[in-house]
Amino acid sequence: MQTNPINLMLRRLIGFAGVMFVLSAMIFILARIVPGDPARISLGPSASQQQVDAMRQEMGLDAPLLQQYSEYVWRGVQGDFGKSLISGRHVSVEIVTLLPATLELVIVTVLLIIAVSIPLGVLTARHRNSWVDNAGRFFSIVGVTMPSFLFAILLQLLAANFLSDWPVIGRINYSLDLPDGPTGMLLIDSVIHGDWEVFVSAFKHILFPALALAMAGIGQITRITRSAMIEHQRRDHVLTLKSFGVPDRVIVFRYLLKLSSIAPLTIMGLEFASLIGNAFVVELVFSWGGFASYGLEAILQKDLNAVMAVVLVSGFFFVVANLLIDIVLMVIDPRLRFKEAD
Repeated sequence: MQTNPINLMLRRLIGFAGVMFVLSAMIFILARIVPGDPARISLGPSASQQQVDAMRQEMGLDAPLLQQYSEYVWRGVQGDFGKSLISGRHVSVEIVTLLPATLELVIVTVLLIIAVSIPLGVLTARHRNSWVDNAGRFFSIVGVTMPSFLFAILLQLLAANFLSDWPVIGRINYSLDLPDGPTGMLLIDSVIHGDWEVFVSAFKHILFPALALAMAGIGQITRITRSAMIEHQRRDHVLTLKSFGVPDRVIVFRYLLKLSSIAPLTIMGLEFASLIGNAFVVELVFSWGGFASYGLEAILQKDLNAVMAVVLVSGFFFVVANLLIDIVLMVIDPRLRFKEAD
């Protein structure tokens, strides 16, 4: 029996709303049981107890926990995560300022993963047990096992010794003016404004961080694509096509690649969502100054409002990425829209 796609999406949305509710409750409870008074952290050790009490009242920390949580959820839905305990600025303003840098880095990373891992997975599957396959599998294992920060350092050493003019710090040359919006992503904004000098500089700055961040995903997606291709090569309909003399390239790119893309796409969605919050090491190595490194600083400084906001925003991207992957998979494989009759 075919499932109505709208009903299926509604069920997904309800489930994802439940995930966000549980996530918000967990991070709220953790923030309340972590040692340290947020009001004291905000004012510093030299503040008097009277000042601390006044700050606690201003922050709503003297209200019952249920009331605090309901107000927190209501403000979060409106995009208000309170003020940073360290900088005093609104956390939402800081996130809006820094998030485009990380999103741009993650998008380029995902494009690199797709551009390298899918062709490499297909190539190793077509030349199974050959030197091409062995080299591809070795490359995949190295990518999966070696940490991203080590790739980042190796790329910096490569640039220092062989590519002295290649930038390895920041997002753009300091002598250039940043384009005035609208996305905050330098590659897109420079194209919109027709500033190709900024585009080239931004591309050169983002290539090494994205490559360092992409290596683990490339290794993982390559192995998954290879396994899926080999598995589907043994299916009856593929063997039938081969017996009819259909060229291998037609079988691979018209049939096998589509059938084998389900598992890699699922992992790709998880990879995109996880990179939003896990890019902090690469951002620190390359002085990228994005959302991920902001989250790390918030954790180290016990900036609870910022930490809670970072976790929720990361969770939101995880939920959205999974929803989009579900939609794409249902378009690619109509079987996913069917279920067994009760």
